[in-house]
Amino acid sequence: MIDRRKFFRRLGVALKLRDPPNVPAYGWSYFDHLAAVYVTLNRADARADAVIKKSSERPDDLTWGDIFLLENVTFSLQPPEIVDRSAWIVRERFREIGSSSVYDKYLASNIPTETDTPGKASLLKADLTRILDVLHWYYSLIPIRERLRRSLTSLCILMIVFYTAVLAGILVWCNQHNTNFLAMVACVVYSGVIGGFVSSQRRMQSIRIDGDPLASVFGLDNAGYYLWLSPLLGAIFAVILTSIFIAGFVKGSLVPEFYLSSGGSERGLPFFYYTWNTLPKTSEDYAKLFVWAFLAGFAERLVPDSLDRLASKLEPAEKPLPPAPTPAVPAGNGPQVPPPPNELEAKPKITTETIQDVLHTGESPKDPTGNNPAQDQGPQSSAPRYE
Repeated sequence: MIDRRKFFRRLGVALKLRDPPNVPAYGWSYFDHLAAVYVTLNRADARADAVIKKSSERPDDLTWGDIFLLENVTFSLQPPEIVDRSAWIVRERFREIGSSSVYDKYLASNIPTETDTPGKASLLKADLTRILDVLHWYYSLIPIRERLRRSLTSLCILMIVFYTAVLAGILVWCNQHNTNFLAMVACVVYSGVIGGFVSSQRRMQSIRIDGDPLASVFGLDNAGYYLWLSPLLGAIFAVILTSIFIAGFVKGSLVPEFYLSSGGSERGLPFFYYTWNTLPKTSEDYAKLFVWAFLAGFAERLVPDSLDRLASKLEPAEKPLPPAPTPAVPAGNGPQVPPPPNELEAKPKITTETIQDVLHTGESPKDPTGNNPAQDQGPQSSAPRYE
């Protein structure tokens, strides 16, 4: 028999007349298991009874926090031998859902493993309770993270379908008006946009999921600008790369070649003549062009790096400084002028006695007999002595 309450609740959620339940279907299966374990313990607890009552009266308001409270209470009521035998499965759940680095740090934190005394058993229960806390933290945030990722992917697909429809309309109009250059530019921009969309999806998929789930939720919640920034940059880079190919800055078998569909004027090539008559030579060149346009949007560093290399070639090279002129040596048998002495060798060196005088400034050196030579010989010059 159909449960009317469940039917109208699901219908309201489908019609977006009410908010969806906080706990998904698999969460309810987990809750039913915990409730069954609590009943088998045959030990009443007011907190667990309140959670079970809430699940019966207001099922849509049940949260992962309520499920964690029920499991925490149930685990605290377990006898010591059951806690001891539950340690391996709780830690295995933590290893499966957490990253390897986090689990390795947990193992290195001197985890309790023995229960031969009441103190050690209490410490083990506290350790496993903390693991359950972390597990439910993951359980509550992982669905949010995946929901954000799914919504961004769906939005990306819708935008690709929209741009594809716009491209089809442009191509139909270009075919009717015989504007091949505009059709080529539209396909180049479209290829760059698609490359940008693929790049944004890869960037969102590369957000770390093995660390703190809250950090990944923050990353996905703020990743919406990728859906317009990456395609915009892809379109710009694709047009710039096409201009580089037309200019002939890059040549090779993998680069498309272009030609003018008819002869130009002797006075120069008019701008609109260039824009409407510059096309790839063959169908292979068209394919090469579109592939390169996709790569311009997909690999966002491709065009900027190419422009950097091009700019480096335009910078003037540093010229070496001219060598210093050497003095001319006079010819003949006349007297030779000796070379100037080295400055380091020309400077007089301070003697050891002068250094000792500096170290003993303000003192009057005395001889071993106790006489003061400064008094006997008169005033002495304070100028430093040199060798």
